[in-house]
Amino acid sequence: MILAKVHTTPKQRDEFRLLVAIRFACLMALAKGHTDPMDCPRVQVRCAELVKHFAYHHPSPAFYRQFIRHTGELGLNFSLRFTEPQQGLYGKVMVWRNDSQAVTNVHPLHTMTTATPVGR
Repeated sequence: MILAKVHTTPKQRDEFRLLVAIRFACLMALAKGHTDPMDCPRVQVRCAELVKHFAYHHPSPAFYRQFIRHTGELGLNFSLRFTEPQQGLYGKVMVWRNDSQAVTNVHPLHTMTTATPVGR
């Protein structure tokens, strides 16, 4: 949705504005040296604005399909997930970087290669 060229409803335009603000804050966080965008106060403020927006407005069907109960792309380098609130008004937004080198908790996949015997 963030890369969509045509936003047909005012609700989608509001969501687009909030998502672009989060993405820009994430890019600025990387430029300032943060490895995790959620460590940056600017990203936290932008995510809080999105959470507040959804406390009072229902998400559009496009946003719901892409970001609620799913992890959706926020540009090429970031992912966003919105978790709906179990109680109360406020949900939770998580943003992280899509970096294959940053993955540390995944066991490496062994591929079928010819191995050279030890000692030869």
